[in-house]
Amino acid sequence: MTRGYSLEQDLRFLINNPKYSDIEILCEDEKKLYGCRVILAARSEKSYETQIFFPKINSTEMEIVLEYIYTGSVKEESLTKDNIIETFYVADYFQLLNLQ
Repeated sequence: MTRGYSLEQDLRFLINNPKYSDIEILCEDEKKLYGCRVILAARSEKSYETQIFFPKINSTEMEIVLEYIYTGSVKEESLTKDNIIETFYVADYFQLLNLQ
């Protein structure tokens, strides 16, 4: 992938990338995801913590929400019959009306 060609692709590279993250996101299934404070602060409520725990959100749905937060869109293949309803509820929790 060539960087600098597409902002969306460049930001997609940063999704859940531990090398460039400064926030750990812990999910219900005990999977750890990674986020960039600057991007999350720009697109959602700011958090000054380095670790955030969401005990009722599964990592699969959280990754979809991160994809939306970072890029403003979600790839069609990210949504399946197994995760679409939970993703809707997570989007509602974060008040991401366009994702809903």
